[in-house]
Amino acid sequence: MTQHLQSNSNDDRGRNVSSVVLGTRGSALALHQAHYVAERLAEAHPDLEVDIRIVSSEGDVDKTSPLTRIGGRGVFTSSLQHALATGGIDLAVHSSKDVPGISAAGLVLAAFPQREDPRDVVVSRHGVGLAELPPNPVVGTSSRRRAAQVLALRPDATIVDLRGNIDTRLRKAESEPYDAVILAAAGISRMGWLDRATEMLPIDRFTPAPGQGALAIETRVSPDAAWRLAAALDDPAIHQALDIERAFLRGVGGGCTTPLAAHARVETVHGRQIVRFWAMLARDDGTGLERVYDEWPAELAVDAAFETATRLVAAVRPNRVFGGAADRSRQLTGVRAIVTGTDDLVDAVRAEVARRGGDPVVAPTIRIAPPQDTRPLADAADALVRGEVDWVALTSREGVKAMTPALQQAAIGTRFGVVGEGTAGALRDIGVSPDVVATDRRAEGLVDALRPLVRPGERVLLPVSDRARPVVEHGLHAAGAVVTRIDAYTTETIDVPDPTMIEHVTSGGISAVLLASPSAAEGLVVQLGTLLPAMSGAAFVAIGPVTAEAMRHRGLPVHAVASPSDAIGLVDALARYLWGQDVDLTEGSDV
Repeated sequence: MTQHLQSNSNDDRGRNVSSVVLGTRGSALALHQAHYVAERLAEAHPDLEVDIRIVSSEGDVDKTSPLTRIGGRGVFTSSLQHALATGGIDLAVHSSKDVPGISAAGLVLAAFPQREDPRDVVVSRHGVGLAELPPNPVVGTSSRRRAAQVLALRPDATIVDLRGNIDTRLRKAESEPYDAVILAAAGISRMGWLDRATEMLPIDRFTPAPGQGALAIETRVSPDAAWRLAAALDDPAIHQALDIERAFLRGVGGGCTTPLAAHARVETVHGRQIVRFWAMLARDDGTGLERVYDEWPAELAVDAAFETATRLVAAVRPNRVFGGAADRSRQLTGVRAIVTGTDDLVDAVRAEVARRGGDPVVAPTIRIAPPQDTRPLADAADALVRGEVDWVALTSREGVKAMTPALQQAAIGTRFGVVGEGTAGALRDIGVSPDVVATDRRAEGLVDALRPLVRPGERVLLPVSDRARPVVEHGLHAAGAVVTRIDAYTTETIDVPDPTMIEHVTSGGISAVLLASPSAAEGLVVQLGTLLPAMSGAAFVAIGPVTAEAMRHRGLPVHAVASPSDAIGLVDALARYLWGQDVDLTEGSDV
């Protein structure tokens, strides 16, 4: 193997690198792009040796099957990302439109050095544009986005799946039975063949894919030395536009099999940057196509693009094509959903997903175990029974389980404050009635509920997970209480993924992910690693704001947040994301 990232220093943050390995696909266009980046690296770092290495992708190996059949999400990038994550290469060059919305764990898009014309083009043996093609034209494309937009403009067209390199597709465009093919202007321009285009399709009527026309350089996260080299090539204006387009991609949760499109143009008007934004979304079969045009201040555009995507999902209702409906029994028809969290909550969520027509896949990402040192737990139980505790603050069912005998034998006069109806129900199940139930399932909600009731000097026992945030103890301590926090149980991340889940992920079969705790989000990222980009087609739902923040911190999108933060609320939030606010949430449930 080529020795790369060579240096006399062991510090990647500032060392002088003598050579790097740049990974690329092997097509003529991909190699053209790789050589362009290699030349820019050599210009920026004259003493740097760049070794270009070809890494075959799944999409390159199978050139005949439709992209949807071989996964679709990341089929042109996953092999490069694996080589990057495992140290086989130091940088990867991608066409930005091929890069899924979720990054592989430990990897980052370090630079966007160039963008050609982002539009699509028609290449036709008839020498005309889309509108002038003969009746019932045969149009070749492997992209559902292009197919949906062709049919919106030419409903009489027959779409034929077209795979292969650019030169192969150009040859087919000029021979029967094809009347035309649709290609990216950037690709044929880089190869010097733009004069073969018979029409440049306008962005407002034929919106390009997010990132179309731009190059992306992916590296391991900073402070990796290759990241520093690549970052020097970044074009901030291109980066800004692509951040907006990719925010829309993440908001839809779509990969390259979903008919979606987005293009951002950053302009300066009266000394202030504004963003002009075009987007399109349709169902998997091309029906229900919706277009959006909007303008925003540049500083608001990333969030606005994400929110626009979620609104379009509710308007288009993409799950309808799989037999789903807004009524409760069919809301999740065709949806395969990963369910993660604690055992009790997962059981409830799994049952509710199935009740609404979905296919739940339970993926254990955490396990609950006793604390390593059980003496503090035993001492706290004794204090509770002896009447040395005024309040017990409980934040989870696991805390109730860990202290059940002591809670049942607590001295008269002890009061109980809990987070959420789930914890309250667990307490009632052992014969103890809560005095305070915080409806806000965050730790902050329990502090707000108890602060007016807990008097200065009162003793509060707080049995929690070893990973619990210090919000409750700090909040009640500030109110004058004497708080004793104990680790009642430990939350351990399960590093080895479930084989069934991995099979569904790699085939692009996951439609939704329901995350019931911050630890579950952490565990999912750890388990999937370089497979995370394959999840870019899924809707991610958090059980509450704290879990949502943990998801964002881990690089996961948040499409919906449950309210209330329980099993029903979690599934309701997914249903609203898929069907909008008029979704049927009225039917009762025995979960």
